[in-house]
Amino acid sequence: MRVLHVIPSIAPSEGGLRTGTLATCRAQSAAGLRPEIACLNNPDPDDPDDPDDLPIHRFKPGRRLFGASKEMRLWLMGHAADYGAIIAHVVWLNPAHYAATAAGKAGVPLYLASRGMLDPDAMAHHRLRKLIAWHAGVRKLIGRGVLVFSSQADRDRSLSHPDLQGAPAVVVPNPVEMSDLVAGDPAHIVCLNRLHPRKGVLEWVQSLLRLRDEGLRFTATHAGIAQDHDYAARVRDCAAPLVHEGRLHFEGPLPHDRARALLGGAGILVHPAVGFENFGNVILEGMGAGKPVVASRRALVTPELEQHGVVIGVEPTPTHIADALRRLLQDKAAGSALGGAAREYARAHFSYAGVGTLWANCLLKHSTNAT
Repeated sequence: MRVLHVIPSIAPSEGGLRTGTLATCRAQSAAGLRPEIACLNNPDPDDPDDPDDLPIHRFKPGRRLFGASKEMRLWLMGHAADYGAIIAHVVWLNPAHYAATAAGKAGVPLYLASRGMLDPDAMAHHRLRKLIAWHAGVRKLIGRGVLVFSSQADRDRSLSHPDLQGAPAVVVPNPVEMSDLVAGDPAHIVCLNRLHPRKGVLEWVQSLLRLRDEGLRFTATHAGIAQDHDYAARVRDCAAPLVHEGRLHFEGPLPHDRARALLGGAGILVHPAVGFENFGNVILEGMGAGKPVVASRRALVTPELEQHGVVIGVEPTPTHIADALRRLLQDKAAGSALGGAAREYARAHFSYAGVGTLWANCLLKHSTNAT
């Protein structure tokens, strides 16, 4: 079955949206589906991870806001019938509306990947703007397809909205690429989050300062794009003593292979997000690499993982993050055992093969066109 993913952009700046979409496509490929992507951004010659293993249809964006593109709209109208299913991402922008209209005319099943954008916390961000968009067309769009959520908690929170209660929905987790096992430095702590206030990097740095003052031995590395430059400056000012002592290094954004190598050399992965996230891809990346993970409970997948004993869930405060890191630094055997259990759980529940099969079963159930 050919499956078309319609998304405004897969540029590196999209972060988890890009990572989750590309991983989903690769999981679907592993299950024998034939995913393709329709997006607006052009290839980036400076992007070493621009995907060349997936068919990508790229269109010129229009001059209007909200991802308008006459070129994409006309192409979708002419080609929607070529696919067995269409999955639209980012319900607030025009490409999702183009996909819905084209799918409806072609009689092709439509899926709407919410990517956390229907979470109450996300809906409250730019509330007036979203309220206008909701009544201008997003509410109608939601009624035209099956909503896809990445966790049960994501589903429950989003469907608490009065207009979404009873909407058709499925839960399919984000897949994770299983990494080769590498014995890292158990005292090396890695954070792979963009520098943005929602990501909690400042709280993580503050936790490291507490551990430093206690005399604990560790090194740490942060890698990620500086999406909010004022916030990045605050983080670097706070981290200055750690950087001066050689305890903490800022790497900036890294290509996929270098990020995986950094994770492989880690002893602990920290995901300190302070804003709600529908999933938390980096948590699963750490688990897939066999690393003990300290994960904020603001990532909606964390409570489920914490319940199964495969991550250490924390409130994203310097005190709670420091407490969890202290335990792992002082009991390396426990950290190793946690990493092993995490890897096995990730393999069983989030591998490309497993998630791809879930997608295949879901899409084949509703498909009327398996070309």
